[in-house]
Amino acid sequence: MKRIFTFFLVFFICSFTLSAQVGEAVTDFNKTKRTVRSMEIDDAPAVVEQAIINKMLKSGYKATTFKGWMEFKSVNDPKIAGERSDLYIKVDRKSRKEKETSVVYFFASKPGDHATPVPFDSNMLSGDGFYNDVVMFTVAERLERDIKSQEEVTKKAKKKYDDLVKDQASLEKKIRDLQNDLEDNKKKQESQVREVESQQKLLDQLLSKRNQ
Repeated sequence: MKRIFTFFLVFFICSFTLSAQVGEAVTDFNKTKRTVRSMEIDDAPAVVEQAIINKMLKSGYKATTFKGWMEFKSVNDPKIAGERSDLYIKVDRKSRKEKETSVVYFFASKPGDHATPVPFDSNMLSGDGFYNDVVMFTVAERLERDIKSQEEVTKKAKKKYDDLVKDQASLEKKIRDLQNDLEDNKKKQESQVREVESQQKLLDQLLSKRNQ
């Protein structure tokens, strides 16, 4: 079963990776139009952004914010760039209608020189490994969020069940108390019937005297 799950997870990741094609885009950075690399990922921006943060943290790099971009300073990872560089990443939703699809923009620059774009032929932002990692971390982040969400749903469902069990116990006690009250009422009725009969005899005796 575990092997089957692993196979489908890998298949899903591979399918996801194929859909996240890398291209080029022109976007604003620090009030300047810049040609950057971009990719689309079929998930919400908040999920993708957290996935990138998780991936970079695992590689030892913590994000700071610069002009609305995530900035990772002095990155020295051959899977990301061909030389030490500052990496800038921004995640936007694709459009108003496609809120669950993200466009991720990337570019690298010389450390400390974020104003100068680095041409792609410098071998910075090398290979597809980094982009595939972003996709896989997005899948993992989505899975964790889905698990957390399902845990909350399951927790609420269990609490509702526990509350119903408690309600049942309370209702059963009320039923027992009512049954006891009912039995007590029946006994009182029987006693009261005898009292009524006794009092009726006395009344009949008195009435009979009136007629004498």
